[in-house]
Amino acid sequence: MPGFYGFVSDRSDVLGKKLKWSDFVTRESGFIDEEAVIQVAGLYGRFFRHATKKFIYDKTFSEDTEHFFILDGVVLNKQKLLKHYRLKAETEMVSLLQKMKQTAAAPFFKNLRGSFAGVVLEKETARIAIYTNHMGDKEVFYYMDQETNTLYFATDFDLLIKLVHVHSDKTFRLNKNASYSLMTHGHTLCNETLFDEVKRLTPGSFLVFSSRGLMQKSYYEIQTKVQPIEEDKALEKLDTLFRSAVRLSFEKDLEYGYKHLVALSGGLDSRMTTWVAHEMGYTDMLNYTFSQSNYLDETVANKIADKLHHEWLFKSLDNGLYLYKYFDEAVRISGARAQSSTVSHTLSLLKNVNLDRFGLVHTGQLGDVIIGTYYDDGKQQGFKRGDGAVSTKLLDRVCYTEEQAVNLSDQELFKFYNRGFTGINIGLKPMYQFTETISPFLDVEFLDFCLSLPFEYRSGHALYLKWINRYYPGAANFVYEKVQGKINRKVWTVKGVPIPWTSFPKAIGKFLKKKLGLRLNTKKHMNPVDYWYKQNPELQAFYEERFERGLEVLKDKQLKQDCMFLFENGTAQEKDQVVTFLAFVEQMQQFMQKK
Repeated sequence: MPGFYGFVSDRSDVLGKKLKWSDFVTRESGFIDEEAVIQVAGLYGRFFRHATKKFIYDKTFSEDTEHFFILDGVVLNKQKLLKHYRLKAETEMVSLLQKMKQTAAAPFFKNLRGSFAGVVLEKETARIAIYTNHMGDKEVFYYMDQETNTLYFATDFDLLIKLVHVHSDKTFRLNKNASYSLMTHGHTLCNETLFDEVKRLTPGSFLVFSSRGLMQKSYYEIQTKVQPIEEDKALEKLDTLFRSAVRLSFEKDLEYGYKHLVALSGGLDSRMTTWVAHEMGYTDMLNYTFSQSNYLDETVANKIADKLHHEWLFKSLDNGLYLYKYFDEAVRISGARAQSSTVSHTLSLLKNVNLDRFGLVHTGQLGDVIIGTYYDDGKQQGFKRGDGAVSTKLLDRVCYTEEQAVNLSDQELFKFYNRGFTGINIGLKPMYQFTETISPFLDVEFLDFCLSLPFEYRSGHALYLKWINRYYPGAANFVYEKVQGKINRKVWTVKGVPIPWTSFPKAIGKFLKKKLGLRLNTKKHMNPVDYWYKQNPELQAFYEERFERGLEVLKDKQLKQDCMFLFENGTAQEKDQVVTFLAFVEQMQQFMQKK
């Protein structure tokens, strides 16, 4: 996975073992591989980068007399920052970072916008800071070796494990809590990985390593502090901020001469990214969709793309073939921090598309819970065990702490950090092999504004639907997949979901079946895994074979018993969670402690 990796210590003997980038990655066209040895007063180590050349002028791996800067990803407001600091448009990224470091309030990287992670080493103070972006989608993982006082870090979990093992021969303990979280939530908790000793850096945070030791600090946290505002003014500001976010991301494509690649489904979020961008003049786009054939995610997306005269690519997920074709790669890319099915559908698209001509992957990620709400049933409430879980059979095994889950004070904040910024965002991780992904809904200013709105505006998507109908009525004239009806009709809100009156009978039937625990073995869904499992013997055989194979290498007796229970009594999605965990154990055997 592209990005950067390395280690740093206050002990010079860490440089004794010779390492080079080719020990960890293979040379690939379209990538830049660099390395540097760090030897300053009080700090010693090695930095590496394995970066895709796409958006290369937004990245840096540079050293001067005072600093060493690493930046990976994409900085959407680069041109704005250059103007602000009175620098020429062609100024290199390292010069911008130097200027910001000198003049901006610390930490300077809080002023960057986009999907990015970086490192800044201060030579004079022997201090290093490693940071992730506001929402943490450009992940950073780290391991602190207390014996040698060495900090290892990487933007890729698999790379970090290999780096630590090759450099120090260290092995790792299986994280049982993360294992149970994976089999309950479908992903680990926010800061966890499946190894006890390896942590994920919290979104909006940075690590500081110096003579004082290792500290984690926060520079950004999402908050829900309500600011009174009239509805009409709220609608106007929401539209202004959304268009600004769209402009930032789509202009980045044009800056590099790329065509736009934009997700599109039967939902509202990707629809609004597509529709607003089109109205703003960004019409040279390819929309892409993946779904079960003939489901609303396909048919509605097709109609929207046709209406806007966009090129459109549909990738069928029929029969669940992607679940076993790309299973092992999905586990490796994600470090099993999310179940394989969350990641493999993205891989199934990438294996069939050449992204060379395209820039960012534009999505509608998390739009419905940002303009809407993450609270259950649209009601404000505190956190409770199992919030956001997709399975409750092993819920009593999961422990929730602030260290692991970041926020346990409020249900919505918990879900943002542990579901939205973790499980859902991991689904796009395969894209980072080729490019970067951006959602205008995750723009910092837009998100902050939406979470400051009076709750009644967000509940039941009230303001969301009014915004679409008032400012983009054409977008409202297509079926909304979630409620199977058009939102330019009279709407009733049930359990926090806006339901058009024309769809009310279907919605009530669906609600009652769910309430009664009746499983729907139907293909009328974007990814009907239970239906595929029932209809596809190859999928059944694959899960069975991987389950049996994985059990043989799992040593922990309690985990083994619980895996057997969940696999034998669970849905197809729960089986996928189990085999994802077992595949991780298989893949990582050589790096695990034998006890």
